Amino acid sequence: MDNNSSEHVGYRLRDQTYITAFKRILAEVKPKMDPTVLAAAAGVIGAVIGAVLGGVFALKATKRQVEVMLLQSRGDVNERLYSQSLEIMRFFAENPEVRPYFYDNKDLSKAPSELEKLRVLSTAEMVAGFMELVALQIEDQPAQIQPRWKAYIVDAYNSSVVLREHLSTCTAWYAYDLLHILPMESAEVSASRISDKPNA
Repeated sequence: MDNNSSEHVGYRLRDQTYITAFKRILAEVKPKMDPTVLAAAAGVIGAVIGAVLGGVFALKATKRQVEVMLLQSRGDVNERLYSQSLEIMRFFAENPEVRPYFYDNKDLSKAPSELEKLRVLSTAEMVAGFMELVALQIEDQPAQIQPRWKAYIVDAYNSSVVLREHLSTCTAWYAYDLLHILPMESAEVSASRISDKPNA
């Protein structure tokens, strides 16, 4: 062997010695992971992922339940309004002498008796109260039904002198939800009457 090849072998031995020593140092420095710690960490990560996924599914389920409850509530409100509307129609059917005051703009001065006047005035309160109930619950109705209930309120108002007089005289009794649906001149009169009240 010549000098060059012996030097080459020497470098190789020295390099292998360094590599072996480096591996030994790394093995000693490298932290040893306990399998129970690894299992615990995996369990925590799994629990977090499970909680997040469970929360997402629970949120979706809750959202769906709320949507179903809202639809059911809207249906209940709509059914209640129609039921009360039928009661008012039944009242007019059973008291036909009162109907013209609410559908044909018949003036109260044309009432033949004091008893009929009182019945018409009481009916005006009943109809106005129902109109207010409709106005208060109009936002809970499906969008396609809301214009129909608004039309009902405006038509009832326009068809009855007695109802218009009652609402303009007793504005403070009724919610803004009803008053702002009424035709413009009525709303302005109503607003001015409310603002004239000392504690309004």
